[in-house]
Formats: sequence, C-alpha cells, structure tokens
Amino acid sequence: MSSAPTISVIIADDEPVARQLLVHFLNEETDFNLLGEYGDGQAALKAIIDKKPDLVLLDIEMPELSGIDLIGRLETPLPLIVFVTAYHDYAIRAFEENALDYILKPFDQSRFRKSLSRIRTQLKSNEAPHRPDQLDKLMSAFETMLSKDSGKRYLKKISCKQKGKIRFVPVEDILWIESEGTFCKLHLNHGFELTNLSVKNLEQLLDPSGHLRIHKSHMVNIDAIESIEPYFHGEYMVNLTNGTSLKLSRSYKDRLEFIMNQYK
Repeated sequence: MSSAPTISVIIADDEPVARQLLVHFLNEETDFNLLGEYGDGQAALKAIIDKKPDLVLLDIEMPELSGIDLIGRLETPLPLIVFVTAYHDYAIRAFEENALDYILKPFDQSRFRKSLSRIRTQLKSNEAPHRPDQLDKLMSAFETMLSKDSGKRYLKKISCKQKGKIRFVPVEDILWIESEGTFCKLHLNHGFELTNLSVKNLEQLLDPSGHLRIHKSHMVNIDAIESIEPYFHGEYMVNLTNGTSLKLSRSYKDRLEFIMNQYK
C-alpha cells in the first residue's frame, strides 16, 4: 500500500515560541514535510520562491516584510496560505471572506489539526488554492486597516479568561501592562487580569496615543502617568497615579518625546 503524498510546508513567523509550537505540531502529522522555518519576511519570501511549498503558515506582522506584502510579491500559482496571527475582532471578517484559513494566537493542537484537515481537503480538490481576486481583496482589506492615512481601528476591550469565563476589560481601565512570557498581566486600579496576548501583540492592537510601550516587558496608560524623572544611563522612571514606578529603557527613549507632546 503506497503512502499518502507528502504536503510540503514553510513556516514564516518572527516569534520563536510560535514557530516551535508549529514545528512540534507538524512533526506529529505523517503527511506534512517541513521545508524550513523563517523569522522575517524577506528570508521567507526567498525560501517560498526557491522551494515552492504546497503550504505556507504565515504571520502577518514580521520584520523586513509583512505577510501581506510577502503575498503581493509572489507569482501565481500561489501555495496554500494559512495565516497564523494575533489579529482578531476587526480582522476576522477579512480572513473569513478571503483566506483559506486563519489560526489565531494563542492556539492549541486541536485548532491546528482542524486547519490541516481543511488543507488536505483543498489539495484533494481540483480548485485553485486561492483565486487572484480573493487575495487581492484580502490585501486591500489589510492595507486599509493598517494604513496610517486612514483611521486605524484599535481594540477597545481585551478578552481575559477567568475561571472558565471570558471577561472583556475596557482598555481605558488598564493602568499598565506587564509581560508574563507569551501572556500579559493587565494591571487595573483594583487587581489585575491575564490575557493570552503578548506585549508585541498589544503594541500593534492598542492605540499608541493611549497605551505606549516603554520597555520590552511593559506598556503604560499615558493618562495614568503622574510624573517622569531621570534614572541612570539615559533611562527614566515613569511614575503612575497608583504609586507604581516603571522604567523607560534607553531603547524606547523616543517614546519620552511622544509622551511629553501629549501633555502640551
């Protein structure tokens, strides 16, 4: 009895933890063959052109070249593309209408296997993996949402799991955000909540005029800042109205001018 045809895959995601999880899940599937994993868009684009995979597991936000821009540089016929992304809420409609599939971070093996099942079905059919007009609509939708010239839509509430329930926390209630690995702790006036989104995710999804990243491990609500004072070696301490003091690191020093301009 002959074995099932192998489905070749390339992973393009700048988050090492996400790539490791995708590789782990793929290794448990006998009919998928991983050709490589890449942490930036340019390297992924070159690999896709050279290796011509059947499937690309593609993140949207990546350095060098975004997932949407990467698709725009590919020539037909295109591989199957499944988006692995932290975008949710306002992006869901664009995915549902124009993408083969999307996997929202954080994801588990059950959700991943559902996507693989769709891929197997698609490859067995005679239909083209993606219609050109379908991808054009998807790219157009994201260009509109991410355009600096248009009113970018940011999250107004963040979903948090609590004792089997999902609570939606208004972003204005969040004083500051602290990294907890691939998750985040949302500090409120009274207590905190945990969200599955990372600091990197929230930096993209929250309005920077309201919540700003000032350190690799935390963000701050600009309206909750009481004072800012110099620290050591070009760093600053950002003091909040609830008594919390957060370090503004040198690598985020440009944010200081932005904060100052908010109070002019």
